[in-house]
Amino acid sequence: MKDLCYMLKPSQGGGGNKHARNAINGNGAVPLIVRRTAALGDSLSASVVASRLMQLGFEVVMQTHSACHCVIRKVEGLYDVTEPKWNPHVNLDNTYERHPRKKWMHFHEMFYEAANLQLEARGIHLGEPRNCKPHISVRPVDKQSVFSQFSQYDRPWVMVCPRSDAYNVRQVPDGIWEATAAMTSGTKFWLGRHPAPKNFIDLKCQHFDNVINYLSCADLLITVDTGPMHVAAALGVPVVAICQSSSPELHLNDQNDYVSISPPLDCLGCMENRCPKNPHLPPCQTVAPELISSWANARLDSIFGDKVSAIVPIYKPESKTLNRCLECVLPQVNEVIVCCQADSVIPNGVVRHNKIRFVHHRLPKLGYGRNTNHGVRNSNGRYLMLLNDDVFLEPDAVSKCMAEMKSGVGMVSHFLKYPDGTIYHAGKRRTPGLRGWGHIDHKKYIPEITEPQEHENTCGASVLVRRDVFYKIDGFDEDFFLYAEDDSFCLALRRAGYKIIYTPHAKGTHMEHQSTQKLGDVMSTVRASNSLFGQKWGRYLDHNINNDFGSFDY
Repeated sequence: MKDLCYMLKPSQGGGGNKHARNAINGNGAVPLIVRRTAALGDSLSASVVASRLMQLGFEVVMQTHSACHCVIRKVEGLYDVTEPKWNPHVNLDNTYERHPRKKWMHFHEMFYEAANLQLEARGIHLGEPRNCKPHISVRPVDKQSVFSQFSQYDRPWVMVCPRSDAYNVRQVPDGIWEATAAMTSGTKFWLGRHPAPKNFIDLKCQHFDNVINYLSCADLLITVDTGPMHVAAALGVPVVAICQSSSPELHLNDQNDYVSISPPLDCLGCMENRCPKNPHLPPCQTVAPELISSWANARLDSIFGDKVSAIVPIYKPESKTLNRCLECVLPQVNEVIVCCQADSVIPNGVVRHNKIRFVHHRLPKLGYGRNTNHGVRNSNGRYLMLLNDDVFLEPDAVSKCMAEMKSGVGMVSHFLKYPDGTIYHAGKRRTPGLRGWGHIDHKKYIPEITEPQEHENTCGASVLVRRDVFYKIDGFDEDFFLYAEDDSFCLALRRAGYKIIYTPHAKGTHMEHQSTQKLGDVMSTVRASNSLFGQKWGRYLDHNINNDFGSFDY
């Protein structure tokens, strides 16, 4: 099938871990069937519908082209993966291809929209398309085999997927890749079906099963928009994706660590498979090697370097407050990303600097967590200083947080005071028998904690986080609009096996509630967030109700 785009020959039977199943499960209920026939990336992207149905308690069979089975069988929890044969409950074929807004809507938004319409008669609604990052996993034995094969080469290990074999509007010529490889750090591996140009190790892939296993060990993938891009993102591998006829930003989620780069053209994202301007040599094929390599090296630095990016999400900020925040943090970090939703306006008079970048999301009404996810995704630091715009750091705050970022530590928080000198945050503690956390020494003047110590939870107004840990837990939970998203983030981080350290030595001033005062009915937002937190983490709290440092062994 031509629309399988980048498709290497599948192994016999489609590869993966096929399990023979009966059409009816052990409970006598017929699983729901979700169909997306092709292509590789589309089918994997459509798996978010199946995953959401599984979260709602349904068993799901996913129907797709046999060549896609090697990928879809690695989506955890599916009841079965088959070729299209029975009528599906949710048919996602042609969902975006015929959608009138396909140039502006995200894949997940279109897939959810179509699924909700088809499931309405059954009384099923998937909700909003949030937390829609596909996940797949590779068997440890397969990953170890590739790791052993690659161990003879210097790291970083950079994979390149050069083109779609179906559409020339998703291709970059080999000469550009050759020049790119010469300027890019690490060992470069070729995932193309045709022979590799100079400066590459040719993996000579024969089956897409091999591509999946290779990508599971990659430090970075550089690619056009095609199947391996989706696979790498689902495996948690950082991606540099080239925007041509198709926009990666409408296919991947901000909970993925990727950057989308573009040649300087005004016709990108046309969603045409045949270029209207030049069908034989589309102008979007000409991408400067310097552009690709510079972003690739920046992303490699975010994995192996020591740079710190400050992420400052804003909502209707006052320029005076925002400027003070930026001026305090700017000398302490390598870059500052100021992120906001589509309908936000950067106020007049905001400080400009070559280390500051302002990024706008394509959507309005994001909430704090989604806004922060977008800001992190546009950053290049190995360490992330997540900072409210009404927090003013003292000159050595970031370095003192970095001093505590030791092995096994995923997050460092620090002392914050109000402008009047009283304490806003000096650590958080949950009293045995209670379900919430209180700020230690709140409104006092003298803190009881005088040395760094591990905490169960912390305040998210100003924290230092490891980038790789941020993406291991998929960033902030997008279901939260405002409030409790930092509590949820902390518990997810600890559940993943990382420590949270509070240090009293790093200090700052917090004005508090500068954004929430602009929301109107704040208490309804608080109640909704607390209710959601209870739904997601109530079992943890109940299990640890008399333990002031909870465990996840339930």
